[in-house]
Amino acid sequence: VLFDVRETQEFAVSRIKGATRVDPGIWRSTFMRKFGDKLRGKTVVFYCSVGVRSSKLAARVQAALKEKGVKAVYNLDGGIFAWHNDARPLVNAQGPTDFVHPFDKYWGQLVDRRALLSMTPK
Repeated sequence: VLFDVRETQEFAVSRIKGATRVDPGIWRSTFMRKFGDKLRGKTVVFYCSVGVRSSKLAARVQAALKEKGVKAVYNLDGGIFAWHNDARPLVNAQGPTDFVHPFDKYWGQLVDRRALLSMTPK
């Protein structure tokens, strides 16, 4: 089960197909109330732009998820930027897209194909 740990605007530009967006600051108790029972027996993968926000959330909920019977909890190495740099598929509400949100000017430098950076869905 994929969880996108980015802001609404970032998620609107693109995401990995099948991902569910969760707020980066979601409390462990709120996350567990919303998703805990649905994840029993599954593998959970968190991602954000580069892995900072998603690793923080993964660390906050890992023990509670394990108690619920989750098989494994991972943070996607390199986040959606690495996924995009490897030319793996992304989608948005309109379907497939090649664009990715840069988060900001500094972090956007980690995207190899800068012509495909966008602050809005395309």
